[in-house]
Amino acid sequence: MATRKLFKFFFVLIACISFGRRILAQDLSQAKDHDFSLKIPVELVLVPVTVEDKDGKLLDNLQKDDFEVREEGTVQNLKLFSTDPFPLSVAILLDRSTDSRTQSTIKETLLPLIESFSLFDEIALFEFENTTDKMQDFTFDKDQILKAFKNISLKGSPPPVSGGPFTGEPGINGIPVETGTGRVSQPKTLNVHIDDAVFAASQELRRRAKERRKVIIIISNGQNAPGNRNSYESTMESVLTSDIVLYGIGQGSALLGRKFNTLTKYADATGGAVFYPMKTSSFSDSYQRIAQMARNQYVLGYVPPNDVQKVTFRRISVRVKNLEVKVSNVRSRKGYYAIPRL
Repeated sequence: MATRKLFKFFFVLIACISFGRRILAQDLSQAKDHDFSLKIPVELVLVPVTVEDKDGKLLDNLQKDDFEVREEGTVQNLKLFSTDPFPLSVAILLDRSTDSRTQSTIKETLLPLIESFSLFDEIALFEFENTTDKMQDFTFDKDQILKAFKNISLKGSPPPVSGGPFTGEPGINGIPVETGTGRVSQPKTLNVHIDDAVFAASQELRRRAKERRKVIIIISNGQNAPGNRNSYESTMESVLTSDIVLYGIGQGSALLGRKFNTLTKYADATGGAVFYPMKTSSFSDSYQRIAQMARNQYVLGYVPPNDVQKVTFRRISVRVKNLEVKVSNVRSRKGYYAIPRL
C-alpha cells in the first residue's frame, strides 16, 4: 500500500511540475538547459508542514480546508494538498569537534538511523569542522553508508567534564557538574564552520531529483566559529531555494544554549526540529523521530501572485484554522526566495 501511494505521489507531483512549466513555457523557450534548474522562477510554492499535538504526537488526519497559508500576510489559494509519502534525499553532517564520548555513542547508534530510512531513500555522509568532507556520495545502499562511517577516524577531544549523560555521574537536569573528583577542562579553540557545512550539503542536495524531499541531519554542539566563507544569510538562501528541511541532534554545549544556537536557527527557518538526547538510548529515539517527521508531512502548494524584479525573500506563515483540532505546534519553513521571471 505504501509503495502504491508513493508512485501515486510521483504522478501527482510530476503533473504539478508540468503545470508550472506550461505557465512559463513562453518565457523559458529560449533559456539554455544548463540554466534551467538554477534560474527557473518559483511558480508553484511547495510548503511541507508538520503538525503536532500537545504531547508531541504527529497529527495525520487533517484535510486541505483545515489549513491557512499566508504569504506576506495575504491568504493564498491552495492548489496542491498531499499527504502521500515523499522519497527522501538525506545529507548527514557529523561534527568532528564533538567529544570522543559523544562520537562513540553516535557510532554505536548509527544503525538505527540508517535503518529508519526506506528503500526509496538515498543518503550521503559528510564530516566537518573548519572544512567539510564528503565521505559517501548519495546512495540507496545502506551498507555503503555504514562502511563509510566506519572509515571515519574519530578524533574528538576528551569529554569536557568528568561526568556526563552517558556515565551516570552527577549532573543537574542532565548537565554534568563539577565534583570533588573532576573539574571542567579548558575548552579548545572553537574552529567549527557550521554555515559552510550546511552550504556544502545544500549544494549537493540541490542537484538531486526535484520530486525528492531534501533533508539535512546535522549532529553537532551547535557552536559556530567566526570565519565561515559562507554567511548564514547566503546559506539560508541556498537551503530555501532547494526546499531543504534541516533537523539537528544537539550535543555538548548545545544543551545549554539550545534556544540560541545555530542548529535551532536553521531548523526553525526550514520547518525542522532539533533534538537533545541525554542518554545513549535517546539517540535511537531521536533518529526515529526525525525520519518520521521528514516522511510524514502535509505538502501544501500555491501559485504566488507576485512578479518580483529581483531575488526577494517572501515570508510564509501556516496555521491550522480548524478550531476543533487541538494543535500545539505547526512546523513549516518561514519563507522562500522568489526569483524574477526570465
